[in-house]
Amino acid sequence: MSQSKHKFAVIFSIACCLIANMSACRKTSAPEQKAEDSISLYADEYHADNDIAMTVRSITDALRVGEPLDTLDYNFEGILTDGEGHPLYTDIQGTPGSWDVDVISPTTAVIRNVYLGDLLPDDLESYLASSLNLSPENIIETEEFDDDEETQLVVYDIDGVYLRIETRAAVAPNGLEGPLMSIIATKTPPL
Repeated sequence: MSQSKHKFAVIFSIACCLIANMSACRKTSAPEQKAEDSISLYADEYHADNDIAMTVRSITDALRVGEPLDTLDYNFEGILTDGEGHPLYTDIQGTPGSWDVDVISPTTAVIRNVYLGDLLPDDLESYLASSLNLSPENIIETEEFDDDEETQLVVYDIDGVYLRIETRAAVAPNGLEGPLMSIIATKTPPL
């Protein structure tokens, strides 16, 4: 083999290796970009516009000023978030847990988690109390019932609006245990 043919073969081999490496790099970087896109979509989907504290504050403010609650304004089923836009819990399928906001009368609305999951009721109650500027002085009733569902109840008085937070244990068909919470905002005083 002549020297010029040898140089051509070496250069040709190097060029083929470079092209193969560049193709391999491009193929591995494309999925990374898709992962980044899906992360940004996840963050956008659970924006703090659906913040539970803002929802509760809106309902209690309306009740305090005597505005009747309207199903068109408040009824909602979907993801409620914390103050940073994160879902409040993950259900047993690993997806963000759904909540139901339901106006049951012009003076009463109920917010409840639809599915079982890794919801932390004490943390959620603390977040709500902090967001609504509630203190222990606002608590007018606490109760722990000795029943199968281990029901816990706390009632807050917010200037004539009563916020009743009820938590009970439940078991899914697959055996997973988790809390079910009901947050009731009402003008009706507790019995």
